[in-house]
Amino acid sequence: MTNIRPLEPRDFAQTLPLLLEMKHVHDEGAVLEARFVEFCSSEFHGLLGAELGGVLVGYASVQDYGPHLRAGNKYRIVRMHDLFVLESHRRQGVAKALLEAVQDWCQARPIRYLEWQAGGEALGFYERLGYKGEPCPQPDFPSFEVDFSPE
Repeated sequence: MTNIRPLEPRDFAQTLPLLLEMKHVHDEGAVLEARFVEFCSSEFHGLLGAELGGVLVGYASVQDYGPHLRAGNKYRIVRMHDLFVLESHRRQGVAKALLEAVQDWCQARPIRYLEWQAGGEALGFYERLGYKGEPCPQPDFPSFEVDFSPE
């Protein structure tokens, strides 16, 4: 069974290989670790890890942009920057569990929208879950959104 939990500073060594496999990592050393530690304690960042048998096999990273100057929390947005699962653990429900945990993280705050972009094989994953991407300036990376407003 997948265990989803907030990541802590002590998880950096286990998380680093996942970050590197996700690619586009800048400042791999102490700067990245300091940023990871900062995000772990930030009220505006969520780092969630997925464990199987005590081994970290995936993570999600989200950023709460906070209240708007004019509208307060009415249109508050969280952006999901990363949702990543090791290839050896894909198609086992890990990514779905992470996405559900991200949504729970959002709903525990005064969040109106969760948004993200995806491309490649991730598009099929989100579409299988019923999400529909909308065109954006990067045509290979449509935008997805969850609206948490009451129906």
